[in-house]
Amino acid sequence: MNENKIEKQIFSYPILFRLIFKFGNLVVTFFLIVYSIPLVVYLDQNNILIIPIVVSLFIIYFINRYYLNLYKIIPYKISADADKMTCSNFFLSNKVVIIHYEDIESISGGIFDNRISGVMKVCDSKNGVCIGFYHKLTGSNRLATIILSKVKKTLYDEVLEKLISKNRRN
Repeated sequence: MNENKIEKQIFSYPILFRLIFKFGNLVVTFFLIVYSIPLVVYLDQNNILIIPIVVSLFIIYFINRYYLNLYKIIPYKISADADKMTCSNFFLSNKVVIIHYEDIESISGGIFDNRISGVMKVCDSKNGVCIGFYHKLTGSNRLATIILSKVKKTLYDEVLEKLISKNRRN
């Protein structure tokens, strides 16, 4: 087998993380609303209860906003071969995004920024799309390696410089 040849590989999330990524915000929102109901009921007896109600509403807003952004960029299935990545199974969408490695203009987050976790984003300049994936993706390190081995040399050097400079500071 040729070392530079990449055979088609499929990456997906385990079922637990798919459930968390799809419905985690609904569980948190439900519990925060249940928590807030008694506060609202006793609000007329103690005005200080407005503070936890407002905090709960802010948490509900920011969690749901974060999840809506994730729904747009996180595919639950990524297929990678020698030329491109095919991303599918987005939440509540049948769209399929194809990203050719030569069209990638930026990669950031997670391993690409020398962090242990976080969303790793890959942006395609030609089609104007970005996808993201977490390190919980089965084989995410292998996918990151494939991406780094196929992007333009300048982009590879930028990521490598981030990794080296962060290691020097520690």
